[in-house]
Amino acid sequence: MFMSRVHVTLVTAFVGFAALTACSSGSDGPDSGAGTQKADKPVAAPAPKPITQELTQAHITQALLGDGETLPGWSLHGDKSVTEGQYCNGSKDADSAPAGWVRGGDSSYEYNGSTNNMAYVEICLFDSADHAHSQYAAWKGTETSKQQAPKKPVGDENTLVINPGLSDDSVYGYVRSGKVNIRVRIEGGTAGDPSGVQAMLAATLKRLQQLQDGKAASVTAPEEQAAARQ
Repeated sequence: MFMSRVHVTLVTAFVGFAALTACSSGSDGPDSGAGTQKADKPVAAPAPKPITQELTQAHITQALLGDGETLPGWSLHGDKSVTEGQYCNGSKDADSAPAGWVRGGDSSYEYNGSTNNMAYVEICLFDSADHAHSQYAAWKGTETSKQQAPKKPVGDENTLVINPGLSDDSVYGYVRSGKVNIRVRIEGGTAGDPSGVQAMLAATLKRLQQLQDGKAASVTAPEEQAAARQ
């Protein structure tokens, strides 16, 4: 009789344990699903590195957009050039290089073979981020009512200026990344749309970042313009 009671007790315990195990297995479903959802969540791309190296003149020239790399309809007007120091000086009517200036490069572009509308890109390298910031602030000016932030900001500081000064149908854009300033100007044919300037700014900066990382400069303005529309 004693053995029979023990047998019944053991069987009951076993059945209870089996049921508990089944419940635990069933409860794994939602947890497993939650884990899958976390794994599927896209990971944000790392922030681009600021320009901290003393890039060579060759690097700056390569970063300037060439034919087929700038906006549709635009092509190089002449050759890419080495920028003299005074053109990196944001002070009005400056005739000397600004403090901390190291080197620079620039290029100009015509639209559909005509110089009625022109675009310009200038890259200025400084010996420190502080010197670059000082000239970035001078470059963009104080017309705050005409300034706006790009839809997709790039660099450490950036702004767009619609019709600066007495200009009409023009957009200027400025970016500072570490020790480098970039200025893009499109004069004519913009209809107040800053997307072209923004694409050229982003492409030029990303090309500098590629070169700083030891890669070829391959980013183009049309790619950046298409990405901004998404």
